[in-house]
Amino acid sequence: MKQTELVVQQPALQTRRLVTVPLLSAVAFILMYMEFPVPLIPAFLKLDLSTLPALIGGLMFGPAVGIMIEMIKNVLHLLLKNTDGMLVGEIANFVAGSCFVYGAVLMQKVRQGKAGLLMGLALGTIIMTVVMAVANVYVLFPAYAVVYQMSVEALLNSFGLDSLWSLVIYAITPFNIIKGVVVSLIAYPIYVKLAPRIGLRR
Repeated sequence: MKQTELVVQQPALQTRRLVTVPLLSAVAFILMYMEFPVPLIPAFLKLDLSTLPALIGGLMFGPAVGIMIEMIKNVLHLLLKNTDGMLVGEIANFVAGSCFVYGAVLMQKVRQGKAGLLMGLALGTIIMTVVMAVANVYVLFPAYAVVYQMSVEALLNSFGLDSLWSLVIYAITPFNIIKGVVVSLIAYPIYVKLAPRIGLRR
């Protein structure tokens, strides 16, 4: 009997995933348009809530699905909005969102319920902050300099900074902590509301 139920549930789960992933990806793509600056943070860093749909998808179907939603969202953004062909912003958004979703979902799977989610959101914020600090120093900001055909030093000077680690300390790290906190504050009540409907323990 249980084996028969499992066979019936598998196609239903696959159908649910096939419908949900494109829907959440589209919502995430729309939310990317609703970006806004953060006070005291350089203007090139803008906050959006497009990680939320990926987080919901990850909680429903696992971290790989959440990361897939992040990828689809950024590919759509590159193809439909990014008219100057700069890929660096999409890569940064993808890496940051994927790190946050992976940490949050992984911890929530280990320890389900509200406490697990809170621990996961904190872990996701930490992972995102650390990874983006390193990525900006060694990959992303040098790539921005290449795209703008400027030296790294000249690009830093335009922001009033003298080193990449100054950028990390005064801009990148505070921004990602703020982003993690804002997304977490919105994600938690959504989780509490949706958990029974998407098969998660509240």
